[in-house]
Amino acid sequence: MSDHSTNLTDSVRQTMLRHPPARHLWLGYSGGLDSTVLLHLLVRSGVEVTALHVHHGLSVRADHWLAHCQAQADRLGVPFQALRVQVDRRDGGMEQGARTARYRAFAQVMAPGDQLLLAHHGDDQAETLLLRLMRGAGPRGLAAMAESRALEEGKSVLRPLLKVPRAELEAYAHTEGLEWIEDDSNADLSIDRNYIRSQVLPALAARWPLVNRIARAVENLRESAELLEDLAERDRSDCGVRQERFGESIALDGFLSLSAARQKNLLRGWIDASGGEMPEAVQLSQVLMQIRAADDAQPTVALGGLVVRRYRDRLYLTPQLPPLGESTAEECAWQWDGVGDLELPGGWVLSAHTAWLGADYIVRYRTGGERAKPAARAHSQTLKKLLQEYALEPWLRSRIPLVYSSGELVAVGDLFVTAGGPTEPPIWRFSD
Repeated sequence: MSDHSTNLTDSVRQTMLRHPPARHLWLGYSGGLDSTVLLHLLVRSGVEVTALHVHHGLSVRADHWLAHCQAQADRLGVPFQALRVQVDRRDGGMEQGARTARYRAFAQVMAPGDQLLLAHHGDDQAETLLLRLMRGAGPRGLAAMAESRALEEGKSVLRPLLKVPRAELEAYAHTEGLEWIEDDSNADLSIDRNYIRSQVLPALAARWPLVNRIARAVENLRESAELLEDLAERDRSDCGVRQERFGESIALDGFLSLSAARQKNLLRGWIDASGGEMPEAVQLSQVLMQIRAADDAQPTVALGGLVVRRYRDRLYLTPQLPPLGESTAEECAWQWDGVGDLELPGGWVLSAHTAWLGADYIVRYRTGGERAKPAARAHSQTLKKLLQEYALEPWLRSRIPLVYSSGELVAVGDLFVTAGGPTEPPIWRFSD
């Protein structure tokens, strides 16, 4: 084994030792140079891995690429799995749509504790930073790709080659006589990444040690991004963040006391912590403007795949509410035994409190005009006024479950019971 091959093998081994998988190891295997080299290095190191190929169907050669990957994996004695996906160009265009479909496919086959290895290298990191720079990204975006990052359910992604220049991978592949495929779309200069790769990076690399400089810059930017995340978390805590029936909320006056820069930073960190996508600067500015609307307004702004809402003295960040459908409110009713969980549309669940007894209940949504008399009150009121009095968030008022026994309204969500109902309301929660 040459010194070059030994150094590359040791580099991959050390990276994997820093981030060991809890369970199974997967390799995103496209059949290109990068993933071919990483697969060969893993086999040489005796690492047990399953090669995972995603068939996007975007190229006339896609079937050929799949067959090539299967043959190479068989030759190396590596388990192989192929996944066919449909790319939705509405997910940010062809390139982003393919990436989204790819990661969805990865997530479907991975179990909790599994780790996915990707063969991104130092040149890819440089491309990513320049792309995001041209899009006006801030420190979080310019921190580019992380060597390791967590996914949901204990799954993770690791990039063992992230600090290795592509030239080293090419040298290794030629030395070892490896075979790989070339994606003909890489020559399409209308794709921003391809333009940067072929027209920009070579000129920069001719003057500076680009991969090393980019790696250093990314580390510095990542530290800055982590400091901003810490500040966002502290500001969120100082603003009294609390879990709500649906999403979370913070105190509006605390939020408005922050500078505009810290307000934007809090929103970015909050969205990230809630699993949303990083919003554009113009979207954040729109949110700040609408939050300052008239006191009686209830602004609702989609942001990063989530929704920012204002109600009374709180600012809410919630998932998006799926539409109920035309027939749900008036025609749908659900039988409930008052013991087990009742699953309602849109990810909601109704559960019995310990004070409840098993019985035959009917659960409905509001249709309009209902009246109710909470237990211990002398008079009934319209349900509309009661929901306002109990400060139920306006966006949930059409979805609150009304529980009936023998035609009599006995409970309104988790807000109150009537004289004919149990002593405590049921538990109403969002489970998605």
